Amino acid sequence: MQDETINLGDYAKSDWDITLNDRLITRFATHEGKKLIIGHSPDADVVINNTAISRHHSSIELRDGRHYLADLKSTNGTYVNGKKIASKVPISENDVIFIGKFRLLPAAADEQYDVSSYATAMDTDDEATISANSPQQQAASQAAAPAAKEVYKLNVIEGETEPDALFLDGKSRVKIGKDPSCDMVISGWLVGKIQCWVVNKEGRYYIVPKRSWTATRLNDVIIKEERLLRKGDILEIKRVKIRFN
Repeated sequence: MQDETINLGDYAKSDWDITLNDRLITRFATHEGKKLIIGHSPDADVVINNTAISRHHSSIELRDGRHYLADLKSTNGTYVNGKKIASKVPISENDVIFIGKFRLLPAAADEQYDVSSYATAMDTDDEATISANSPQQQAASQAAAPAAKEVYKLNVIEGETEPDALFLDGKSRVKIGKDPSCDMVISGWLVGKIQCWVVNKEGRYYIVPKRSWTATRLNDVIIKEERLLRKGDILEIKRVKIRFN
């Protein structure tokens, strides 16, 4: 988690998205000096009608141009960069944030989402209705449109690799490591010849780590087995950080 003022242009007001499996659930705005409650209770400021969310799950506030997030003793927790938080912490646009199983992130352009997914989400592996106090959600649920084809790639945001960006479309798998035959090469004595694979399974991408002296981390957590990748996830190998977009 980076201790820095969030850079969203207009500090007096910022828009945020809540997503599930890369599908937009709702969008809301924070305003300077205001605190919002996120939960499934009808009296919450941002309502997510899902059993994975507590009645009053988390709070977010914008104060002096900086956003702060807090967990409200929720059942499924609030996580920043893979770490469960117990009190108010500052957050930035670069942090990976989950409210239970829902992703919280700065608002993206609408075309990045399937607008028909504004009103749906997964609840205990079944489709469930999500309600939120959002004009964008209400309008989108009335005018479904075909989903644009997803474009996935790996972007290096820290450290050096060759290349520093890799599009995944059309590839069933790519390998990352220090061997020159890798699709993305990372130098270093302790980096594995093949450090990990990124594998496409029916349109979803998974990170598959290999045994190595250097740990493979996903969102600051060491992984030793296959994990599903979600947009915005950060893969870390030694001093290299790679964002899955």
